[in-house]
Amino acid sequence: MDAWLTSTEAAARLGVKRATLYSYVSRGLLQRVVDSDGRSSRFNPEEVDRLRSRSGRRGDDEIGVLVSTGITQIADGELKVRGRDLIGLAADTRFEDAVDLVWGAEPDARWNYIDEAEELSQRIQSVLPDSAPMMDRLRVAVSVASTTDPLRNDLSTSSVGAAGRRLLHLMVHSLPLVTAPKESNLAERLWSRLAPGRSNARQRAVLNRALVLLLDHGLASSTLGVRVAASVRADPYSAVAAGLGILGGRLHGAASGPVHRIFQEAAASGDPAAALGEAQRRTGYTPGFGHAVYRHRDPRCSALMEAVAGAWPSHEHLPKVLTVQTLASERTDAPATVDFPLGAMTFLAGMRPEAGEAVFAIARTAGWIAHALEEYEEDPVRFRFRARYTGS
Repeated sequence: MDAWLTSTEAAARLGVKRATLYSYVSRGLLQRVVDSDGRSSRFNPEEVDRLRSRSGRRGDDEIGVLVSTGITQIADGELKVRGRDLIGLAADTRFEDAVDLVWGAEPDARWNYIDEAEELSQRIQSVLPDSAPMMDRLRVAVSVASTTDPLRNDLSTSSVGAAGRRLLHLMVHSLPLVTAPKESNLAERLWSRLAPGRSNARQRAVLNRALVLLLDHGLASSTLGVRVAASVRADPYSAVAAGLGILGGRLHGAASGPVHRIFQEAAASGDPAAALGEAQRRTGYTPGFGHAVYRHRDPRCSALMEAVAGAWPSHEHLPKVLTVQTLASERTDAPATVDFPLGAMTFLAGMRPEAGEAVFAIARTAGWIAHALEEYEEDPVRFRFRARYTGS
């Protein structure tokens, strides 16, 4: 490691200040290792040069945004929320408790909106056809929650938290019931709307883990949209609606769907390699691999994949899932992302391919509420981008 760069050398090579260098680390653009003295940092010169090359190619139309936040930290291959390791938190924490932590709410905050959610969901079910996509149902749920909350413009912390809990319940209940729920927590109720057939507690716990792992991931595109809406003091429902609009992009929240379809085709044909190759031909990339933040490892991926394999150890199609993962890992330099095990979970549990997107949206809604709460404390209308006119 003697050839690795000190922080001063790395900053000089990039032409930035040391503070900017460490902001790259926090955003996952650079990895650092602690030097032998236990205090200073060292940087891989090849990685620094790659970042410099990328920065040099940045065009005038590419926008970089740096927003201070106390919610999520991504650095050194670790993911922390409110200073807690998210991977460890997901292993043994109920989704509602993790949400309260991210919101900075008191433990055991009031989550009892089940009766109201069931009543309002009946209105949603009555106007939507059975074939309505899950994401459409979630968007309608946000609109219904907003129009039935006369206090939605109260942006105090307690009121926004109440709106968030109420909204999460209604989003879950807006999906048609498939099986009877086993318990009253949100993960169990969501499972009953996504997974047909029998299940055991270990399998249902995988969904809870996925919800916690997907809670927040820093300033993703949808989260930036939420913060912009909150900056102009949109109510929390409108802020979430802004996030859902961006999340609907096929390169964001829907990324687990193509992974699920690979497994379906592998199960039908018995040929995982052919199914993977066809997906690559159809999409132009390897579904479930490659992330803008993680260059080496997405820590959420291994945490969720381990739970998936442990919950369905004797499933007839688990070997095909693992074969696809091995083949893709051998043929691409990009790491597997959390979308890969999310697609595996929805497939092995018998859910529809779009179920992963619904899980992602419900989990990330909780994170968006946290960012809205944080943004409401900032000066209003602080996001004012400049346009460069290119017309005639």
